[in-house]
Amino acid sequence: MTIVGHTSVDTTWTQWYERCSVRLRSPHGTSDPVARHRLGEAPEQLPGLPGTWWVIDGRVFIAAKPGDRLDHAGERIAGIEILDPVDGAPGLILRHDDRALEVVRQDDRIGVRVYAPAD
Repeated sequence: MTIVGHTSVDTTWTQWYERCSVRLRSPHGTSDPVARHRLGEAPEQLPGLPGTWWVIDGRVFIAAKPGDRLDHAGERIAGIEILDPVDGAPGLILRHDDRALEVVRQDDRIGVRVYAPAD
């Protein structure tokens, strides 16, 4: 009997494990969100978060000024940032001061999870 390895499965699992390990070592760890917000089509300000948020055709629009201190991919948002969260994929991470904001998509629902630093 010959056993053949499943390279793509092994690679996918390894990548997933590495992402989880990084998250466990992050200041936010695996803590539960301190807040959750569901996004809709109408632009709105979310309680305790900077900027204005809304969804069009499954894409998240965030309008923010540099003074809002809202960062995505290491860059300060100054204007409108458009995010395209994928259903079932890890969320897209933004930073506001010492908090992590995770933009997630589950089926047709799009929301923001807010994580505070672990104590």
